[in-house]
Amino acid sequence: MAVHPAGQPLVSPQWLRDRLAEPGIQVVENAWVRESYARAHIPGAVPVRCHPHLKRFDTAGQKTQHVMSEREFGELCHDLGLRRDRHCVVYDDYHGLFAARFRVVCRYYGFDNVSVLDGGWFGWLAEGHPVSAQVAEPVAGSDITAAPRSGLFVGLRELQSLQTDPAVQIWDTRRLAEFDGTEETDNERDGHIPGALNLAWTELLTGEDIDGTPRFCKARPELAALLDGLGLRPDRTIITCCQSGIRAAFCLQVLEMLGYDRHRLYDASMGEWANLPTTPLTTEAT
Repeated sequence: MAVHPAGQPLVSPQWLRDRLAEPGIQVVENAWVRESYARAHIPGAVPVRCHPHLKRFDTAGQKTQHVMSEREFGELCHDLGLRRDRHCVVYDDYHGLFAARFRVVCRYYGFDNVSVLDGGWFGWLAEGHPVSAQVAEPVAGSDITAAPRSGLFVGLRELQSLQTDPAVQIWDTRRLAEFDGTEETDNERDGHIPGALNLAWTELLTGEDIDGTPRFCKARPELAALLDGLGLRPDRTIITCCQSGIRAAFCLQVLEMLGYDRHRLYDASMGEWANLPTTPLTTEAT
């Protein structure tokens, strides 16, 4: 069975290139530009045909979004040919944002043998690896039974109970203008959860090797300095949030890469919190 190196969330383009023909590898494209797959993709990759966010709307409204259901995830695994004895490598065309989202949904439903391709599609191209326009047919079927993993995601009621817990820190990964309420949004109310710390997910980007090859994010020492400067502590439980749990998923992977063991995701994020009448919001700086 192909296993990702030392359980790491990232694999390099060269690592994948060396193993591309192995039967234990399944490559998945979760691209923002859906039409790009037909033009060119990594050989053997199969596309995610549903929305790259892997979300569903709350039946009570069209603003709050939650992770796809167990049934939908099971269907996705079947369509992509995901199996526990195969190592899934996922990539996208948008800074790793949707690849990280795909991975955290897999982790939430108990499928851990999945890694993000470092640098994504553009990193693959920059290193001169082969591409294909041939539509790949996934291995049919799946042995993955979707069952939510407790502890990785946090829901509204639990977050409300943890909001003032000194052992918990909330990392709001949105733009500063979203955080402080100066940017108009579609939410009923603007602002952020009181006590939350703000560092936009884009501050973790511009990751390049010394030769200019795209990478998932900045080097680990830079990331560690950023999060330390923000005030995040490895001995605290860190809950990431954004508008709908996508940017927060990217930052959750960064926390994992840096060894922050107590990382959790508020999946419905501000799409839920800021559209309820009783949840506390502030525009004041933390």
